[in-house]
Amino acid sequence: MRAHMMLGTLLLVGACGGGRYYTTLTSSPSAAPADVIACARTKLRALGYQETSFDQNDARVTARKVDNSVQRAEPQYRRNVDRLEIQAVPAADGNSTLTVIGHTFAEYSTQRGPTEQEEQASAEVKRSSQSILDECGQSDDSAVVPPTGGD
Repeated sequence: MRAHMMLGTLLLVGACGGGRYYTTLTSSPSAAPADVIACARTKLRALGYQETSFDQNDARVTARKVDNSVQRAEPQYRRNVDRLEIQAVPAADGNSTLTVIGHTFAEYSTQRGPTEQEEQASAEVKRSSQSILDECGQSDDSAVVPPTGGD
């Protein structure tokens, strides 16, 4: 009987727990991947993110932003760190595919040194991800003005 309860508990924990912590947004801009990443890099700087890596060949950039405004009663807690991963790849239809992934990590000061633990994506990293997508992920098709009637 004890084994059945243990199995039931494990199934319940597996079904209810976790999920994903990060947020992922995608769009299909009509610009080339290099232009999309250039736009994203400019927007990252405007949002206050520090670029941590840039791969020109794969049109990929990562950045982080330290958030010292979050306070916790835990003595080892230091701060939150928002991280963005942005990639633009050519799509089969001639457009690009822009993917923005936002993560939030809690940074702790442990005996091993600074340790990060992923948490639910913060509202700030979600807003930043959406802002990059809004600015750099728009298709040029939306700029086309439909013709008016009356030939």
